[in-house]
Amino acid sequence: MGDRNNKQTEPEPLIVITTVASFADKERDITRRLQPVKILRRNGQVHKVQKVRKCHEEPTGHGHKQIHITLQTHDDRYLDIVFDTRKVGWYLVYEEAGMLLQ
Repeated sequence: MGDRNNKQTEPEPLIVITTVASFADKERDITRRLQPVKILRRNGQVHKVQKVRKCHEEPTGHGHKQIHITLQTHDDRYLDIVFDTRKVGWYLVYEEAGMLLQ
């Protein structure tokens, strides 16, 4: 029973189509080393990235780090995703639908 509770708190694994750049190229709109383009979720949802809002790195010990990215999708969702260099994978940390202002 305790294992089931741990599974609920684990972040959702993602497939993230990403550009990886060694240098910035403003003519091609490449300004970050890792630039997510599209996110595929286990439930079949596909999110196209409109804009990266924030990006930062956090060391996790022994040469590993997590790269946290907050982004906005074309369907006006805000996602916090993380790339974990220890697990070599992308994970969903938080999701929120956009607000419509009237």
